[in-house]
Amino acid sequence: MKYLRSTGAAALLLAVFISGCGSKKEDRQPVTPPTKEPVVTETPTPSEAVKSTETVKPTKEPEEEIKVTLSNSQELTADYTTMKDLPVEKGTYIAVVAKGIDSSYWNNVKKGAEAAIKKLNEELGYTGNDKVRITFEGPANNSDIDSQINIIDAVLADNPTVLCLSAIDMQSCNAQLETAQENGIPVVIIDSGVENNLIASACATNNYNAGAEAAKKMSEAIGNIGEVAVMAHQATAQSSIDRVKGFTEEMTNHHPDIKIIETSYESEDKTVKEIVSGVLKDHPDLSGYFGTNENMAVGVMDAMQETENDKVKLIGFDSGETQQKAVKDGKEYGMICQNPYGMGYASMVAAARLASHLPVDTYISSGYQWIDNKNITLPENRQYLYK
Repeated sequence: MKYLRSTGAAALLLAVFISGCGSKKEDRQPVTPPTKEPVVTETPTPSEAVKSTETVKPTKEPEEEIKVTLSNSQELTADYTTMKDLPVEKGTYIAVVAKGIDSSYWNNVKKGAEAAIKKLNEELGYTGNDKVRITFEGPANNSDIDSQINIIDAVLADNPTVLCLSAIDMQSCNAQLETAQENGIPVVIIDSGVENNLIASACATNNYNAGAEAAKKMSEAIGNIGEVAVMAHQATAQSSIDRVKGFTEEMTNHHPDIKIIETSYESEDKTVKEIVSGVLKDHPDLSGYFGTNENMAVGVMDAMQETENDKVKLIGFDSGETQQKAVKDGKEYGMICQNPYGMGYASMVAAARLASHLPVDTYISSGYQWIDNKNITLPENRQYLYK
């Protein structure tokens, strides 16, 4: 596959440092993107077999406009909740490659991204072919690394102005990031990081802190004593690694009477329900279960229902409709809710700044919120809940 080369491209030697959503503030060094020289050449058209979606049509707007907020524990050099005063050129193309397109979480990231681009076009008065364009793609299965790599390759062949990426495997995209750098395409990481310094900015949850918060809530739920288990998503995803690490270290360092007896990972050989059912059978005295994302939490619920186990306290991550109902019904103790809408919106602001050759922060914390049956109906928590 032939890629476009930009003689003005420069390496973006910037490391992503995922920092806390707690009270500690850290200085951030702004990043100025490289100037990208236009190159006119013929580009290949990706086949439908490679891309799981085509250019997206805007999803139906929410009945009420969602107010975008981010973590307030961070000092940033720019406001990533607004599209004002960004001189983005007409016809700019921002490509988003997500981990998957089959979950309510990623649907809300998409809604936030689309809302941001819509607002940008309104601010600039762009219509028709002049509009800033966004595509949102990803594999049908959020553990399908090969499909995601193929999608990234096809997107790069389309020569986007900016690439926004959430990597399934943090080590799998090195070649693609190098290609982006060589062609003067800045990269913004969404949700999950990659072990590479060729990125301009990252907008994500502080997953380590969020995992630690889940451990604190678990301790409260089970009376600070007992056995607990963890059901985690992809073992290679940085979000999974950080959540498990945060949960484990918080328990080990501050709750010595709680023992983590099992940490399982998503597998192609068994369903989550099968894995969890086995753990529940082997450990009848289990007091609590932590599911590191929406699918893991729902899988734990399914296993508990099948085994008629209503004693285990479940703490989930993310906040789809199934989990919301479970929290209201008392079947789930509570959930650590990310801010996918705000994450999608802020990542587009970062992309627009890069497209305008404006500096960006290396890390933008999108924040998270603990939700239980006491605060799930509060208006200020609406942006953390999604369908």
